Amino acid sequence: MRLMATSNAAALAQELRDAAGRDRIPVADFTALATELFRYAGLSKSDADIAADVAVHAQLHGSDAHGCVQLPLYITGLLDGTIKSAPNVAKTSNLPCCVLMDADHGLGLTVSHQAMEEAMALAKTYGLGAVAVRNSSHFSTAGYYSEQAARQGLIGFAFTNASPAIAPTGSKEALFGTNPIGAGFPLPDADPIIVDMATSIVARSRIRYMLALGQKAIPEGWALDPDGKPTADPAIAVKGSVLPIGGPKGYALSLVVELLCSALSDGEPGFQVTYENVVKRPSTIGQFFIAINPAGFVAPESYGRRASHIAEATAKAKPIDDAGPPRLPGARGHAVNRQSQSEGLAVIDNLRHALRTVADLIEKRAA
Repeated sequence: MRLMATSNAAALAQELRDAAGRDRIPVADFTALATELFRYAGLSKSDADIAADVAVHAQLHGSDAHGCVQLPLYITGLLDGTIKSAPNVAKTSNLPCCVLMDADHGLGLTVSHQAMEEAMALAKTYGLGAVAVRNSSHFSTAGYYSEQAARQGLIGFAFTNASPAIAPTGSKEALFGTNPIGAGFPLPDADPIIVDMATSIVARSRIRYMLALGQKAIPEGWALDPDGKPTADPAIAVKGSVLPIGGPKGYALSLVVELLCSALSDGEPGFQVTYENVVKRPSTIGQFFIAINPAGFVAPESYGRRASHIAEATAKAKPIDDAGPPRLPGARGHAVNRQSQSEGLAVIDNLRHALRTVADLIEKRAA
C-alpha cells in the first residue's frame, strides 16, 4: 500500500498512526511519509528530502535510538520555532581547508549534511576539509555523515556534543554528552567500514524510553545515581549519569569530542546544551566534520589495496571457539539495510511510539 502524501494535519496524523500499526513498510513509502512530515513542519522540499533521508537512514541500519525515533524532538522544535525551518546559515574561513559554520539554530539533519558536503568539497581540492558547526541541533547518527563521505571515496569523520550525560571520572556531576564519534572508510567494490559509537555505554534516550515503558530495571553497569553510586533503577538513572565506555578512556574520548565541537566552533559546551522540546529554546549543539582524500597521500589504488587487505584480514581472524568470524564495523547496519530494502522497514516499538506521539502532537497543534 502506497502511503498518500498530504499537508492536512488530521490526514497526516492518521497516516502516521496507520504506519505505527504496521510491522514493515516499504522504504520508499516510509521515506515519502517522513518527507511530508518535515514539509508540514515548515521545511522546503529540498531540505525535507535531506532530513527524511538522514532520519530514515538510522532505521534502515538498525538504530533503535536515533533517526525517526527522534521525530517528536525534531517536529516539536520546528513547530515551536526553536529549530528554524529556514535558517540563515553563515560560513567563514580563516585558512584554505577550514570552515566555520553558524547554523542559526537550524535542523541538525540538514545543516550537518551541508557541513559534510562542504568538508568533502574542500578535501577534493586540498586533500583535507574540516568544518566546525555551532548553533545547530540534534543530527541523528554520526554514521550517516561518515558514510556520506565514504560513498564518495573519501574518509569521513563526524562528531557532535550533546546535553550532559557522562560524569568525568572521579565526579558525580554529569558534564559531557554521550558525544558520539563517526568514522567512515571506503573500500573498493565493497561496503565502507562505518564506525558509529557513543562515548557512553548506552544512550540516555534508551533509559528514558525504558522508563516510559514502565520498566523497573536497567542492566547493571549502565548508570550512576546523583551521588555517583551504581543504580539499576531507570527513574534514578535519568537523574544521575551514564557510564562512559572503558571507564576513564571513554570519559577522555568524550572530552576530545567536546573540545572539537565547542572550542573549534566557539560554540556552547555540552553542559550548556539542552533539547528544544524540554526547555523551549534552541539547543545550541556543536558539531565537527572532517573529510580526507586518500589521493592526497597515496595513489587511490594503493589506499584501496591496503584498506581491503586490512579489512579482509580482520574478517578472517580466527574466531573464539564456535563463534562466528569477526564483523567489520558497519557490517550489521549494511545487512539490515539490505533486508529493509527487500522486505520493508521494520516498525520497531520505539518507532511506533514516536509516530503516535507525533500524530498526537500535530493534531493537538491543529485543533
